[in-house]
Amino acid sequence: MFNKKQNSFINISFTIITAVLIFYVLAAGKSFIIPFVVALLLSFAIIGLSNFYKSFKLPAFVSFPLSMITYGAIFWLIGKIIESNFDDFIRLAPEYQNTVLNIVDGYSDKIFTMLHIDKPESFAQLLQSINVSAVFENIASGIVSISGRLGIIFFYTLFILLEYRYLRTKVDLMIQDNMMKKKTFEVLDQIKSDVKSYFVIKAFISFLVALFSYTIMSIFGLPFAIFFAFIIFFLNFIPNIGSIIAVLFPVLFSLVEFADLWQSVIFLVLMICVQILMWNFVEPKFVWNKLNLSPLVIILSLVFWGSLWGVVGMLLSVPIMVIINIILAAIPSTRPIAILFSEKWVLKISDDDVNTTTKKIVKDLKKKLRDTKKQLKK
Repeated sequence: MFNKKQNSFINISFTIITAVLIFYVLAAGKSFIIPFVVALLLSFAIIGLSNFYKSFKLPAFVSFPLSMITYGAIFWLIGKIIESNFDDFIRLAPEYQNTVLNIVDGYSDKIFTMLHIDKPESFAQLLQSINVSAVFENIASGIVSISGRLGIIFFYTLFILLEYRYLRTKVDLMIQDNMMKKKTFEVLDQIKSDVKSYFVIKAFISFLVALFSYTIMSIFGLPFAIFFAFIIFFLNFIPNIGSIIAVLFPVLFSLVEFADLWQSVIFLVLMICVQILMWNFVEPKFVWNKLNLSPLVIILSLVFWGSLWGVVGMLLSVPIMVIINIILAAIPSTRPIAILFSEKWVLKISDDDVNTTTKKIVKDLKKKLRDTKKQLKK
């Protein structure tokens, strides 16, 4: 009914309309979608920790509740840290900010005078535009938006975990084609494995960064060290920019407390060394190599999900992209997009896919060989 050009136009139009509708639903329904996505990822984490406890020969009826109790204790500890430090710091933040800006302004005057350069007005305007309190309030709103919905998140998590017990049975009954069934199970297992690995490894690395940073801050006698360590742990889940922002706060605070520029510089160098060590050596080896996501895709997803869902979107951007890329790789028509998103241009294709592709190549070669023989006989 339609020619090839018209079909192509219809397909492109349908794809654009579908994408716009999806983005609209994600933005309009974020009050419902964000808690569900957090609950889904939390369910992966609980299942992963439960499987870890099972490796110690614990039965399921012990490992599963123990996993939930562990995460409950973690959330309780985080709540206590926030409760004991956050309000005091937010209250004192404007005072600390003014002190830091006065110190920076004073040193900048000396530097411009030494260089015999007039201090530009844009520099003063830049200093006045800095608002540390606003940044902390945004972080706080991200934490509060999650903690304020903990009830509904735990509610979703409970039902997801209850549903998970029968998921494989339902998929087995839903899909009759054995090849499709196997592919679906592979995708589900891959999603569970990669998301679990990401959170476990990322949490461990973030904990190490926070621990080393806390040690440095304690040695220098910086107040609110445990609070800053928690902020560093939290922000390290945000790819690339999170670690930069995490270091910025304690360093600016050190300018006020130490009243010594060189001491703050040494403190800054040590804090940056910890981040560089983890960011350039440990994290790529254990996190990004396993997930196989392009750095450009990670940055773009960070911007996209951050603009769509705020701080929560930044925190969830990587696991969401991991899930999307696994699904894209499993569908033949969208596999080129998955290759574009990947870092190594190599996807985890099942043996069935490889065998099917190999058989097709062999079949084509045999056909060409037969045709060639026929032509030679003629």
